[in-house]
Amino acid sequence: MIVKIPLKNCDKHALVDAEVYDYISKHPYLSKIGFIENLRMHSSGYAFYQKNWKQLDGSYKCETIYLQKVIAEKFIPVPENLKGQKLWIRFIDGNHLNYRLKNLEWSHLSKVVRNTSKTENKSGYRGVVKTGKKYYAIIYVNRKPINLGIFNTPEEAAEAYNKKSLELFGKTKSINKIKKK
Repeated sequence: MIVKIPLKNCDKHALVDAEVYDYISKHPYLSKIGFIENLRMHSSGYAFYQKNWKQLDGSYKCETIYLQKVIAEKFIPVPENLKGQKLWIRFIDGNHLNYRLKNLEWSHLSKVVRNTSKTENKSGYRGVVKTGKKYYAIIYVNRKPINLGIFNTPEEAAEAYNKKSLELFGKTKSINKIKKK
C-alpha cells in the first residue's frame, strides 16, 4: 500500500510505502518533533523537515532532516561494492516526491547528476562549450574529461555528446534534447 504524506508548504504529497510510514510515524524522536506533520518541499524538490531550536545561550541551532535519508538509512542496504564510499540517494524515476522503496537506491553523485536533465550553461546543452566562434563537446568519465571534438554549431556538439553518453552510460536524463532549426 502507498501512503500520501501532504507537504506543509505546497499542495503536493510525498509517496511512501506503508511500512515506511509505519516506521516514521512510530519512531520516538521523529514523533516527538512532529516530523510527518512538518514535512515541506525544498526548493530542489525534495521533502524535508527543518526546525530552528533556541539554545540556552540565546543562539539557534538549525536541524534539517531529508525524508530520503531517513528511509534509505533504515530500509535500503548499501551494495557491497559501494561500502565505505561517499554516497547519495538516487530517485530511480527522477521524481523527488516518490519515496517508495523500489524507487530509491544508494549511488555515487556522478550517477545522480547524470540522471538529471538540468543544463546550466550558455550553449543550452550539457557537455557543450563555446570558444570563439566554435563549439566543443566534452564528457567526463570518473572525473576525467574526454574531448569529443570541435563543431560549427552547438547542435552538432550536442549530438556528439549524446552519442558518447549513450555509448558510455546508456539512456539517461542527461541526453540533450536538440532544438530543430
